[in-house]
Amino acid sequence: MSIQANWQKLYEAALDKSLPALETIPGVILGFHSTIDGLKRVVPEEIEKILSQDPALAEEVSRRLGSLPAEIRTPADLLVGLASSLQRGKALQLMIREESVYQWVMEHLGYDQIRMGGTSGNMANFMAPLPLPRILVYSNPLTREQAELFVDNQNLYVINQEGELQHPHQAWQGEGIYAIHWIFEYPKGLKLKVGDQVLESPRANRFIAAWNPINNKLQIESNFQKCLPRLLPSFSHFVVSGFHILSETYPDGTTWLDYLRPVARFLRELKKDHSHLRFHYEFASIASAAIRKGIVDYILPTVDSLGLNEVELCAILRDRGEDELAHNVENRTSLVAVLRALERLADSTGLRRIQLHDLGYYLTLVDADYASGEETRDAMLFAGTLAASRSTIGRVGTPDEIRQGLDVPLAEQLFPLMAELAQELEEEEFTKTGIATKNGRRIILVPTKIVAKPVLTVGLGDLISSSSFILG
Repeated sequence: MSIQANWQKLYEAALDKSLPALETIPGVILGFHSTIDGLKRVVPEEIEKILSQDPALAEEVSRRLGSLPAEIRTPADLLVGLASSLQRGKALQLMIREESVYQWVMEHLGYDQIRMGGTSGNMANFMAPLPLPRILVYSNPLTREQAELFVDNQNLYVINQEGELQHPHQAWQGEGIYAIHWIFEYPKGLKLKVGDQVLESPRANRFIAAWNPINNKLQIESNFQKCLPRLLPSFSHFVVSGFHILSETYPDGTTWLDYLRPVARFLRELKKDHSHLRFHYEFASIASAAIRKGIVDYILPTVDSLGLNEVELCAILRDRGEDELAHNVENRTSLVAVLRALERLADSTGLRRIQLHDLGYYLTLVDADYASGEETRDAMLFAGTLAASRSTIGRVGTPDEIRQGLDVPLAEQLFPLMAELAQELEEEEFTKTGIATKNGRRIILVPTKIVAKPVLTVGLGDLISSSSFILG
């Protein structure tokens, strides 16, 4: 049997086991970030026209190419961030901190369509079509406009004002849009002229510019904090995200640390009092090194599991002074450096599970007493099928539509890298099974399925990480 046929067979077997397994999971909690996304396709002529009409803006953007602002306080910051993401073909998210920029983007670029946004909101809508008994999502404020963006599946809940579980469509309070996250999507090969340079995207991806003043301090709504503990016996998994909306400093003199610590304390107390719960933190693109380090120091030791991509991993490595290892990870010529980086992160944080997702592969490091290699691999393969299906049709569909993800071709470029890692681990069967053991941990590597022309990429990492965590 060829290596391709072997992995296709593993994919099919994993899907057959995973859908029924989802029905046995008590419930999933998703916090702390639901918002509204404004989708905007990047049109080079549109941006070039803006630059031609404002020479000072054009000069500043051209001069700053290659740099990256920590957050967006001017139109130039936004365009420099977009250019950086496009030029590298890397997903990037920055927060808009000034209302004047929010108004400028609305006036000059607008959006093509509005849909659900935020890691928690996206995960809720992705998971609700799956056969999970109950999903509790955090959404504050839950206005009518926000509530209507949640899907109508009956397994989806928020905590209402009376402290009970209720579908978002029945639980909203008030009306209005108080936050919007712009998703600037670009295809592979898009060319954008900035000054004398022509930037070309090496692959399809997106740049996110987020305006979210209400949740900017990541203060968990008091009713949610008060009522959640008594509901926890009905839930088994808690996926935590949304920390990328923090600012380093605030006008009132407080800092990110004043708000990160209370969230970490809340999670620790929940974990202490409800030991059956498993916690996962989903990383995101965070420009601030201080906030990234705070998450590593305060949040990662509190949770069981972490999901991230190569860009986020390299940012953490550089924060820790491991520039050479970060460079080796970015080179993409070997997965040995990626594994070494995950091992160092696990050693320093005490994380029991880390999953890295990137184009072409998922790599998970998990304590041997946390989950078996086969369980972890099956969950990752299910996530790969789910991601392929969703990329093809633009949503999480029916079981038959999810199965169509099996028809998407495998990332065959991974197999030589897999063989090299097998040699490093001295595991002959690794290319066939994707499972190895080292120092009390299991190492699981799977090739993904790559959709040549994806309909939708936003939130794909969230879907991959959350579904793998819940099943694995």
